[in-house]
Amino acid sequence: MAQKYFGVMMVNVTGVELLIVNLKTHKSLERVTKEINLGDDVYRDQPVQFETVSKVVEALTGFVQILHDYGVENYQLWGSQALSQAVNADFMADQFFLHTGLEVRWLSMSEEAYYRNQNISLELKDKKKASHGIVYLVGITSGNTSVTRFDGGKFVTSTNFALGPIKIAEDLQSLRQSAPNSTGVLNDYIDSKLNDFDMGDLASLVSNPSPTKIVLLGTSPIRGLVSHYEKDDSLTSLPVSAFNDLVDDIVDASDQYLIEQLLVSEDAVPLILPELLLIRRVIQLTGAKELSFSDSGIVDGLVNNEEVALGFSKHDFTYQTITMAINLADHYDVEPVHRDLVTKFALHLFDQLKPLHMLGGRERVLLQVASILHDVGNYVGIHAHYIHSEYIIRHSDIIGLSREERAVIAAIARYHSSTTPSEDLSHFSQISAENRRLISKLAAILRLADALDDDRQQKIKKISVSIKSHSVVITVYSNANLAYENWIFNSKSHFFQETYGLKAVLKQRGVKD
Repeated sequence: MAQKYFGVMMVNVTGVELLIVNLKTHKSLERVTKEINLGDDVYRDQPVQFETVSKVVEALTGFVQILHDYGVENYQLWGSQALSQAVNADFMADQFFLHTGLEVRWLSMSEEAYYRNQNISLELKDKKKASHGIVYLVGITSGNTSVTRFDGGKFVTSTNFALGPIKIAEDLQSLRQSAPNSTGVLNDYIDSKLNDFDMGDLASLVSNPSPTKIVLLGTSPIRGLVSHYEKDDSLTSLPVSAFNDLVDDIVDASDQYLIEQLLVSEDAVPLILPELLLIRRVIQLTGAKELSFSDSGIVDGLVNNEEVALGFSKHDFTYQTITMAINLADHYDVEPVHRDLVTKFALHLFDQLKPLHMLGGRERVLLQVASILHDVGNYVGIHAHYIHSEYIIRHSDIIGLSREERAVIAAIARYHSSTTPSEDLSHFSQISAENRRLISKLAAILRLADALDDDRQQKIKKISVSIKSHSVVITVYSNANLAYENWIFNSKSHFFQETYGLKAVLKQRGVKD
């Protein structure tokens, strides 16, 4: 019975959260939140105080006891991207482990957006409901904001930027004390930060005639403020015009009014105006006409992910990661026909070689993303383009990928061409032994797939794979002269033999007209 229970613990700059769910029924058994302020130290680039870390440890210890009381054996601890940037993040992780036995896994911004979006994504995909048009999911945490676009329930793109109400408040604390117009300062600051980030297609939609909608995700104090302002506790949405009226009133409101009339907690008062102005700027960028709210949070997405992993659910969201990879490839003018053919060959090789590499579905996704993006470096320059590809991938925002996964994909792209890890030890040795093996296995596959269309002529449309005792035979179906492909294949197959211990052999079979 306990095996179907799953526990998620999340620690971020505002505190810790526990969610226990029955994976089979998707019903929550327990949800507990403990507010602890870590943001003041994090955003001042100061170590989180020992007393504060101790409060987190105490809360986590209590959570573990609750999990044991329910008989939950499957549980995990996750940490927010913002908290991972703390000066003493490693110390905190060590304290969590020493006192609770929990190893924290730090999320990236793109992972946070990926998990936070999931529940509402399912609603948008529901064909039984009316068409949703253009919808933006906006997740605002203490220091980060994510904006994800859906068109007619279909995922389109996602953008993250390092800006949130606590970060804004901390950055402008000293300036606002001396500035005559704090609202003007806040607006100028938000605009300056948003200008540093690529908003993708968002800005172009201001003139879009189709009605657009923003869904604010998570348990922001803004939702409670709006409900009390509108005197409607059941409020789930409001027109943007009404929201703008609210903002105009709040700009001149006293702290006492916020606390007594709108029931804003005293700690949250300094964050209200930065968050309201940030939301209004995102509304302007997206051209939204309606604003609604959703409680969908990161822990809910982590539960969805576990349900998929254990076979309790088929709601797999990795298609969003693939879509973002294709968006990125298009942005860097990657030739789509070659890209798609190499990706097709690479995935076919991966599937047929599973007895050799013994890798799973997640590794297949990493190979797929690497195949889509392996040539993005050509945008910078053809010479040593694989190095440029690695850099671009490492520094790109791809929803659903951890920092470690992005680094693995970048390395696969680096070694897809001529350089091999054995020739690049100073760089390759910085990667963990486990990831070095993974990168070698996947890069060797991608190198063979790329060799089959090295001249971009698409002479080969179909392949089959046969594993022999001393070799792997790749049969290609084509009536064309493949002298060049044979030469390139033989050159690039040495790395495959080094990695798998089997020689890759290319055979050609004609195709009947």
